[in-house]
Formats: sequence, C-alpha cells, structure tokens
Amino acid sequence: MTDFTRITNSPAILTYFEQVFPYLANLSTGEVGVSLTDRDKYLLYQPSRSLHLKINKGDSIKQGSAVYRAIHEQKRIMVHVDKTLFGQPYIAVAVPLYDDRHQIVGAVCIQEPVERQESLKEMATQLSSSITILAGATQDISAQTQELSAVSRTLTQLSHESETKVSETDQILGLVKNITGQTNLLGLNASIEAARVGEQGRGFSVVAEEIRKLAASSTDSIKKIDAIIKAIQVYSHNSKSQIEHIGNALTQVAESISSIAGTAQQISSMAQQLDQMADSLYKDAESFK
Repeated sequence: MTDFTRITNSPAILTYFEQVFPYLANLSTGEVGVSLTDRDKYLLYQPSRSLHLKINKGDSIKQGSAVYRAIHEQKRIMVHVDKTLFGQPYIAVAVPLYDDRHQIVGAVCIQEPVERQESLKEMATQLSSSITILAGATQDISAQTQELSAVSRTLTQLSHESETKVSETDQILGLVKNITGQTNLLGLNASIEAARVGEQGRGFSVVAEEIRKLAASSTDSIKKIDAIIKAIQVYSHNSKSQIEHIGNALTQVAESISSIAGTAQQISSMAQQLDQMADSLYKDAESFK
C-alpha cells in the first residue's frame, strides 16, 4: 500500500504536492508511477500497475537517479533508465521543487514503463523485415512473370506462323485434289477411247484402268490428309487461343504484382515511420545505466 501519511515540518510546496499526489498518476494518458522527495529521501511513492520500483517512504534518493539529478542540476531531467538501478527499465521525468526563497527543497517525478515503446519498436522492426522479404519475393516473381510473358509472346508468334503454314498446306492440298480429279478424268477418257477402238485398244485399256485406280487411291489418301490437316488447323487455332489467354493472364499477373510491390513499398515506408515514432517516444530521454 502507498503510504500517504501527512508530511510534517516540510516546506509549503511539498505539502501542496502531498495534497494533490493521489491525483497525479490519473492526469496522464499513460500508465505512470509518481514519487515525491525532499532533498534526501522519498516522501511518497505510488507505483503504476506494471512498474513497481520497490520504493518505500524514507528511502534515500539514489545517486544518479532522475530526482537526484533534478535536485542537484536544478533543471528538468528526463532519463531512460535500464533495469540495473531498480530492477525494471523505465522512463523517468523529474522536476525540482522550490520554496518561497527559491531554494530547491525536493523533486517530483513520474516513471513510465517502456514495454509499450519497446514492443512498438520490435513490431516495427519485424514488420519492416517482413516487408523487405515480401518486396524481394515480389521482385523475383515479377522478373519471372516478365520472362514467362516474353516466352508467351514468342509462342504466340510461332503459333501464328504455324497457322499460316497450315493454311498454305491446305492450299497445296487443294491443288493436289485438282490434279487427282484431272487424273481421274484422264483415266475415264482413256477407258472410253480404249473401248471405242475395241481389240486394238485392249492394252491401252489396262493402262487407263491403272490410272483410274491411282486416281482413286490418291483421292482416299487426300481425304485422310485433309482430315489430318483440318485436325492440325483446329489444334493450331486452339493452341494459339490458349497461348494468347496465358499471355493475357500473365500480363494481368504482372500488373497485380506491380501493384503489390507498390503497396509493399508504402507499407515499408509506414513501418519506417512506425519505427521513428517508437524512437520519438523517448528520443529526448538520456540513457542511464
């Protein structure tokens, strides 16, 4: 329990602070402890919920502490104290108290734990590290996506050229069909002429029959080739469509990754600002060990 026994035989300023002492901690938006001293010892001490310096009424002021320096240096002192002095790290702000003759008669001090600041700084550091990793990964993915996009464009061009070649093959097949038709017609005419001349055209009739068989065989082969070419055309067209679809998808992925990279950069900037804010919470405090 905090001892609020009245201070006797003390300068008026200390008596006034004794009266408002129970309210001082509640005036802060943070979690703070409060202490009141004369020039040599602690008069009152109220710890915060998470920071207890184990100070008792009547304890001597430790040399080098915030209140000690405020009294002896006659100015406001703000220090960042590590745990070697009282067992817990904290920030202390102390101001000297003057009597009516402007003589220093003591000091009042608030102590604030630094867990929040240190946690904030640690979070900022971790966030910055994670963003750095994310940014690196995003850059790698972006580079790989660009390479894939370039390959896709090349495949699209090759697919277009293949489709053109298949179209040319179709034209050649049409020419072969015409030749086969003419050959078949030639064989038919030859058979007619052989039949007209009778016995003398028997040998020519055999040749004409072979020409017609060749034409029929060529027609069957052309049908098969035509079916194959049509299948190739369908496959080529589908392949081209799929490759174009992949190319468009890769473009969209690249744009999305670029957007993610921009967002990661913004978050990285925010993480740096967060780190700076964490530092600024006690940047004015002197380090004390």
